[in-house]
Amino acid sequence: MSTHNAYIKKLEDELKKIDKQIAALKKKKTQIDKKMQGRYKSTIAALSEKKAEASTRIKEAKAAWRAIAKGMEASWKSLRTSVEKARKEFK
Repeated sequence: MSTHNAYIKKLEDELKKIDKQIAALKKKKTQIDKKMQGRYKSTIAALSEKKAEASTRIKEAKAAWRAIAKGMEASWKSLRTSVEKARKEFK
């Protein structure tokens, strides 16, 4: 597994753990003191927003990596073709 894939998998695994932690916090809604309800709601909303942002960043990283890999593959193919052509030309 490439370093990039391992890193993305690590982030996705962490995001799943965080998602479970947020879900557990949401289940505690009925246990929260009435005085704390407003703060609880804003905290859950902020956590959900940050989780969504992290998820978006992971998707962006995957897309960017695919674009980089595609460009690198094209460059390597061009280089290999050019080297092969030069090798044949200058036997």
